[in-house]
Amino acid sequence: MLLNIKRRSPFGGKATVEIETGKKGLVKNIASLGIVQLANYVLPLLSIPIISRIIGPEKFGVINFSASFMAYFTLLIGFGFDLSATRKIAAAPSDSENRNRVFSEVFFCQMWLTIFCTVCFLVCLLTVPQLKSESKVAVFSFLVCISTFLTQNWLFQAMQDLSKVALLNFISKLLFTAIVLLIVSSKGKYIWYPLVLNAVNIIIAAISFTWGYKRYHIKLRFVALKKCLELLWQEKMIFFSLVVISLYTTTNIVILGLYHNARQVAFYTSAQRLIAIVQSLLTMPFYQALYPFIGRAFGESEKKGMMIAQKTVPLILIITATASLAMFFFGPWFLVLFYGNAFAPAVPVIRILAFVPMIISISNIFGIQIMLNMKMDKYFFYITACGAMFSVLLNFILLPPFGYIGSAINWLITELIVNVSMYIVLRSKGLNPLNPKYFAVSALMETVRPLSNKIFRRGVAQGI
Repeated sequence: MLLNIKRRSPFGGKATVEIETGKKGLVKNIASLGIVQLANYVLPLLSIPIISRIIGPEKFGVINFSASFMAYFTLLIGFGFDLSATRKIAAAPSDSENRNRVFSEVFFCQMWLTIFCTVCFLVCLLTVPQLKSESKVAVFSFLVCISTFLTQNWLFQAMQDLSKVALLNFISKLLFTAIVLLIVSSKGKYIWYPLVLNAVNIIIAAISFTWGYKRYHIKLRFVALKKCLELLWQEKMIFFSLVVISLYTTTNIVILGLYHNARQVAFYTSAQRLIAIVQSLLTMPFYQALYPFIGRAFGESEKKGMMIAQKTVPLILIITATASLAMFFFGPWFLVLFYGNAFAPAVPVIRILAFVPMIISISNIFGIQIMLNMKMDKYFFYITACGAMFSVLLNFILLPPFGYIGSAINWLITELIVNVSMYIVLRSKGLNPLNPKYFAVSALMETVRPLSNKIFRRGVAQGI
């Protein structure tokens, strides 16, 4: 159904915002998010096989190390608003006052966080040898913070209006692919890769920001620094949870780069990137579209929210298990074909990490779709924090003797521990995320049939 919000237009008359909800809106958003993931991962893949052969493993590792380091800053600027702010607006999408308030709070909080991150980056640039020796790459990579500040996709996600975002993302990645292939024509021009990437992202982020601001008739209201600090403190649990998650994902790359060299970083990140593509293309559109959808269901009743989450588990499990088996057997061949023979040492990594997307997909349902929607933020944080501490400890044990292979083993073990821990906590609270009846063939077909018909026959056409 369509929910119309009528408001006074700044140009006179009435302004109408249409919010598409229900199954049709969900299908449309899954299709749109599928295009977003296609743009984010598949289009750059057109350039990576060429670029990786031009610049080689060492410079490829330099770029990926710098990007991983900047991920800490983007994590701080994002501060989990993709989850917390989405949750606030999705609960009452027709409430314009609430929308203006939440948008203003997020905008000014991220503005102050961006300023703080800039100061911290300048200090790191002068003190971290790996950044100092490749200062241009580091500065160009830091530009991602500007695009993060301007990107307000959480608003579109909360309003279940993602088709325009999908189109803009597609255009940005298409531009990046075309430009970077023209500019990075020799090994010495590797420094332009992060500049082109982030410059295009900044332009597209500015366009989407302006469009969203006008689309929802946002009235930006000043929020004082003191109030921003109070708000950040209120949302600290989700942010801390995301921080500790980064300790066993992004931090693996940073510690590997500090312990060893850029070549080892290249071997680990090349395999990790392929795994991330599988994970994102197959599952992220469902997760991002389902989060506000399940949030509203939990708002109506715990029973309804759990039912939707339980129905999702078998479908996601089958999709990711199939993909993981394919990556285990065919991933090594594809990795060498994709990156070139110079990246052949990364083959063991892709086999170790082949089943990580399946494990993460289930823990995502347990943690983000169920725990966060049920306001179990503290339990989510405690579990991920314990996983992070274990991961950091395991890094110091495995990285010195095994290098990038140790990083892969570490990530796999940590994700398994987090997954099992979330299941145990949910069951201890009387919640069963795995309902056997939804694993039956008849129940599975009942879940798959309407989604497959709508997503693949009509979803893309309606979503873009």
